Amino acid sequence: MKTPIHDFLVQYAESGTARLHMPGGKGLMYPLDITEISGADELYECGGIIRESERNAAELFGAADTCYSCGGATLAIQAMLAAACEVTGKRRIAAGRCSHKSLINAAILLGLEIDWIYPEEFLGCGLSPAGIENALKSDTAAVFLNSVDYLGGEADIASVSAVCKKHGVLLLADNAHGAYKVFTGDHPLALGADMTADSAHKTLPAITGTAYLHLADSAYYAPAKAAMRLFGSSSPSYLMLDSLDLCNAYIAGKREEALAAVSRVKALKELLTADGIVLRESDGMRVTVDANAVGYRGTELAELMREMGAECEMSGERYVVLLFSVVQPEADFGRTADILHKIPRRSPLVPAGIPVLRPERVLSPRDAYLAAKTDVPVKSAVGRVCAGVCSPCPPCVPAVMPGELIGEAEAEFLTRYGVSDIAVVS
Repeated sequence: MKTPIHDFLVQYAESGTARLHMPGGKGLMYPLDITEISGADELYECGGIIRESERNAAELFGAADTCYSCGGATLAIQAMLAAACEVTGKRRIAAGRCSHKSLINAAILLGLEIDWIYPEEFLGCGLSPAGIENALKSDTAAVFLNSVDYLGGEADIASVSAVCKKHGVLLLADNAHGAYKVFTGDHPLALGADMTADSAHKTLPAITGTAYLHLADSAYYAPAKAAMRLFGSSSPSYLMLDSLDLCNAYIAGKREEALAAVSRVKALKELLTADGIVLRESDGMRVTVDANAVGYRGTELAELMREMGAECEMSGERYVVLLFSVVQPEADFGRTADILHKIPRRSPLVPAGIPVLRPERVLSPRDAYLAAKTDVPVKSAVGRVCAGVCSPCPPCVPAVMPGELIGEAEAEFLTRYGVSDIAVVS
């Protein structure tokens, strides 16, 4: 596959041209770091090398069109929500409650109303078709869900898509953790999603902050680009665009290598299970270890692994999440198995239950966030209205949303989450 962005950048770097333009590094440390000079195209109004590269990506992912993001999946989510509102003329969405904070931030910026669809467990993305139907209203523009979730759970996108099509609403998928599904045949687009936000950098060989917005209909392209122009930086990084361009070449030419990595993750899961390590069911790039089952809190097990030379993606009270990629060094799989084998087993711990909170909504997210606010200790916040987006990263899933009433259960949960202070409406 051609790499039009990369080829242009290399040609310019080798041309010896005096760089009388931004950026200030002048190519001394990063020779491919340029700005929108002649021939380099422009991300938000592209018609040259960037547009060619976007079309290459769309072909690879089976999309009608693709927009590049140098602002991660966050910018892609903002753009697809804005595009959904523009093409439908509606400003209400139904969304899985355990969504990334980028959703609520986008809702605040766009003035969206959200009807929450609650999963059976915290951080879970499994949403029943009946639960989705119950959340839909006459002015619902779209259903928004995340899949893969942070623990590796996956939504039944095909079933959700059928419900959306039945009711004439769009399906938007936060596929930030599932870009590698371009290789496995179960990408959300292939299962019926209308738009997906894919973080290239999480599971593909791309620079941090790079993402794709894939569209099932080219009619969404113009409004999505307009939204990116509104919310994104006016100086997008050409190093990031170069990374996306080269990632396309990897996808086109390294399918067998990528599928081998998926197979290694599967084999690792089987090896760990045979060794007595209890795993939570997870997607093809995650190994989610139940630390409680071998006698540790998740944070304790992660610390032991860190001391033995392995850094985890996430740890909490119960689980440790190990995230792999399609270019994971083969030696890491055996090393991971060896580290977990060497950790002494202890008596299992009783998992602490984590409730799925359903706080009462008092204000819209936007009204609450823009209201006069004050920070108070969580223990003093009971009975107050949340005015901020409080979500430690990872997993970046807010326990209480702006506009919701903080009750005793919410305050207790926030404390467990490690939150000591929270913004409330004054």
